[in-house]
Amino acid sequence: MEFKIIFYKDKSGNNLIETFFLELERSNRDLVAQARRGIEKLRNRTYHKEPLSKYLEPDLWELRVKSGTDILRIIYTFNKGQIIILLHVFVKKKQKTPANELDIARKRLIELKNKGAN
Repeated sequence: MEFKIIFYKDKSGNNLIETFFLELERSNRDLVAQARRGIEKLRNRTYHKEPLSKYLEPDLWELRVKSGTDILRIIYTFNKGQIIILLHVFVKKKQKTPANELDIARKRLIELKNKGAN
């Protein structure tokens, strides 16, 4: 059984991940293409480990994508029913994942959990 991939949408229904990809595609088509291939691979449990995927902290993992010298990260979470929700995407500029990028993913995760509790 494959995992279903869902893109995070904000309260207004905007697909922020897809919007990011559309903007990035103007300057770096290869990186976006690699990211889309990586997302497709996530459907298969085999790829839920390094080097493609890495555990960050409770409930958060990252999809690791590279094209040339460019590095992109997609932070995601798992949901019941073999569902993966892509929470946040960014181009990585430094060795360590910036705290503010993790904070965005954490806030979106909390928002999703609060929605589920209602």
